[in-house]
Amino acid sequence: MFMPRLPSRCAAITCAAWLCAGASAQEPAAPEPPAEAASAPTLPADSTAPEAVPESKTGPVDKLKQRVEDTLDSWEEFLNELLVDALGPDYERRYRVFGQKKTVDLGKRWTLSLDERQTGLLNSAGTGIPAAGRPSRTYELTHVGKRNDVRFYNQHDGTGLENGGSIGTTLGRGFSLQTSGRRLHDDMLNIARTDAQLGLRHGPGDLWVEGFVRHAELEDRGLRQPWVDRKPKANFAGVQAQWEAAPGLAFSAQHQRAIKPEMAPGDERLADPRTEFGADYRPGGAWSGSRVYWRESPQLGLLSSQGVDERTTYKRVIGGEIPEGSKDGMVYAQVRHQSLASDKDALFVVGWRHTHELAPKWQSHSLIESGIPVAGDALRSTLFDLRIQHNDFPRRALGTELQAVRTPVRNSDFASADFTQRLGRDTLFVTRASATELKSKDPAEIPVIFGDASVGLGWQEPEERKFSTFWRYTALAREPRRDGVVQPGAAKRRARIVFGEVEYQPVETLDLLLRASRRWDRDQSFQGGAQRITDLYVLRPTYQLDRRWRFGFHVAHWKDEVLGVQRGYGAELAVQMKRKVVLALGYNAKGIDDGELAADDRLGKGFKLRLYIPTEATLNYWLRSARGEAKPENVR
Repeated sequence: MFMPRLPSRCAAITCAAWLCAGASAQEPAAPEPPAEAASAPTLPADSTAPEAVPESKTGPVDKLKQRVEDTLDSWEEFLNELLVDALGPDYERRYRVFGQKKTVDLGKRWTLSLDERQTGLLNSAGTGIPAAGRPSRTYELTHVGKRNDVRFYNQHDGTGLENGGSIGTTLGRGFSLQTSGRRLHDDMLNIARTDAQLGLRHGPGDLWVEGFVRHAELEDRGLRQPWVDRKPKANFAGVQAQWEAAPGLAFSAQHQRAIKPEMAPGDERLADPRTEFGADYRPGGAWSGSRVYWRESPQLGLLSSQGVDERTTYKRVIGGEIPEGSKDGMVYAQVRHQSLASDKDALFVVGWRHTHELAPKWQSHSLIESGIPVAGDALRSTLFDLRIQHNDFPRRALGTELQAVRTPVRNSDFASADFTQRLGRDTLFVTRASATELKSKDPAEIPVIFGDASVGLGWQEPEERKFSTFWRYTALAREPRRDGVVQPGAAKRRARIVFGEVEYQPVETLDLLLRASRRWDRDQSFQGGAQRITDLYVLRPTYQLDRRWRFGFHVAHWKDEVLGVQRGYGAELAVQMKRKVVLALGYNAKGIDDGELAADDRLGKGFKLRLYIPTEATLNYWLRSARGEAKPENVR
């Protein structure tokens, strides 16, 4: 993947944003937000604004500390959401926000938004061919400043991973410098795409023209595309313009052409020029939330477009969407005509996303979508997704999801269930399970079923709360639907992992954490499926330097029956947010590479940035009401 694990990158971007937030001294000339990536969701968001806190005037150090505190306090509601689901075996799942987009004001005009929703044809990170799997999660950081407009985003779903960003810098006299970049990996086709663009724009936000140069590169890692060169690339120069003719109504146009393309014989079409016209109308009033749009490209090549597959990249797109009354609900339709594979291709997409309140604290989210071929060899797809969630915090939380996708490329199914239950005043029980089945229509690709299930139990000493422990058992399985498969990543595998941790606070300023994991693994692609045992031990003392600041170090020991022994050590400086959620920057002089056992520990060599939730904080958050303590604020 292009980026490290999502929580770390999100935290890294946030940290960089905070450090840069003080820049800018001139007044803006109608700043315009950076252009959105094609796959990033754009629906309205809930917002959580922090209360103003008077800034200390005693000195620059005190002002810096106050600024940090103001920023961290603004995360309050979002951090509460993280703690509701923080003990699962997949540490990325703790970022679930019950299907709602959350926006957090970080201060100094910086905003962080997180969104999770079902993946469909129009919002997937991949080519537009949906795949069953994890819900689409998007992290987005934006800043609208006096001179600089900044946007970073990361989207991961069942079809792939996309991340990128853009920066707009005001130069004066109506000019601004526009830079952007994007990295996309499509898991369905195993194709990667990289784009980078630099432009000089002139004009206000409602009427501007921009000259630009850009670089585009594709990589066919699956070796299944009809390209002569597996890594075609080209540089382009062009001009684009946009005019907001009326509130909500915008017209756009662009033309770009390759600069001295050096394409392999037979791949010349990939670097074709792009000539495009478009219109986008978003009415207000009674029709607020609706949208009608049109894009026409008489000339278009795969490298000059945003796509990765000629079959799913179209020259003409006409669509519309309208809210259907429920929260986050939408009915939408789109017509696509003239794919890059054939001018005869035409596809009609229709979908319905609906949210229903089943009962108090019970909610369902459904998505039904179909891509219907109208002409040519357009790819048909059918998607059904149903999610049911019960949020009775702090007693229990339950979430289930079932998704089925059918396409000519691959059929896929996904099911999951998560359950958390408080047991008395000092014990918490969690269980998670999921399964994914992939069945490709390509005979060379092996159909596989992946599954995992876990149960966990946490306990916290109820009086002084200086001692807590958490134990989890996880079973992992991979099952190919063919006999005799020994290919890595597809061969039969069975693994069991036992994880345990103990945290103790002997004095108020010192925390001692000990983690131990053991994995029993049988993988037919490794030594004929012979069982091997791997152990990991991590000891991490952490010292509290100030009210929020902590310093810690770790020593780790990893031992595998076949691969031998690895040892690691490192140190980190951390800042503690509300609810004891921690953002830490560290350096590991010697590292250990086993993400499956390390979980949210960052044990690899080098600099590491991580956002994590101590088990003690999660247990205390769930169990405090059972002890007669006040309920945390902002909990729905």
